[in-house]
Amino acid sequence: MHVSESTIHRQQRSLLARIRRLVPIEESSTAIAGREVPWIRVTDPDALLWQALSKGDQGSVEQDPFWAAAWRAAIGMDHFLGRIAEQRESKSLEGTSMLELGGGSGRAGISAAMRGANVTITDASTTALLVCRYNASHGSGVNSVCRLDWRDTNSGLGEFSIILGSDIVYDPKLFPILEPCLRRHLKKDGVVYLSEPQRHTGDRFQTWIQSAGWRLTEHFVDLMDREKPIRIFECRLNS
Repeated sequence: MHVSESTIHRQQRSLLARIRRLVPIEESSTAIAGREVPWIRVTDPDALLWQALSKGDQGSVEQDPFWAAAWRAAIGMDHFLGRIAEQRESKSLEGTSMLELGGGSGRAGISAAMRGANVTITDASTTALLVCRYNASHGSGVNSVCRLDWRDTNSGLGEFSIILGSDIVYDPKLFPILEPCLRRHLKKDGVVYLSEPQRHTGDRFQTWIQSAGWRLTEHFVDLMDREKPIRIFECRLNS
């Protein structure tokens, strides 16, 4: 069904007003998949963190404030997806089904969609999903933005060829929740790509996931920002 441009703009304005009632944001643009695209970001993510800490909500998936930051790992994933696309004959990710876990504001999933993949972006935070929907609404091609709690064994999302995650292995307490979720939603012979900035928790995840029956390969993306390169874990289930 064709949706007129005026209808899309009206929906975007309504969504933007709803987000502004929840968090302070600013409208800007950002580079994704080699293009400058409209973008909104939370102006003070640290304030969200302190608010969550003061309420004791930092452990709640609904109130998790960490999605609001502009994580380097998501930028690294964007670059890495470009690397994968360039290796294909079509120079795109066309025809590939992808699921993003912990999508936050949506950078990695939008990057994949802009390169032709069929992408579903998920998060457990309602506010993050609203921000992601707005960021994805500017012709990105994202299929769906929806809520997913990793503990949900009846999500109905199905299986995907590739699962993405940017900076979602920062807490070892989440590993036993994340791993079954990956198994539920990964197609046979599928691959998981998880990006992180070489934290010690990433080292712990590397050991843990292999002990859980996965093969792991490391890739690195240098963002040329004088920080450590982003590490990408390529995870495949042992046959």
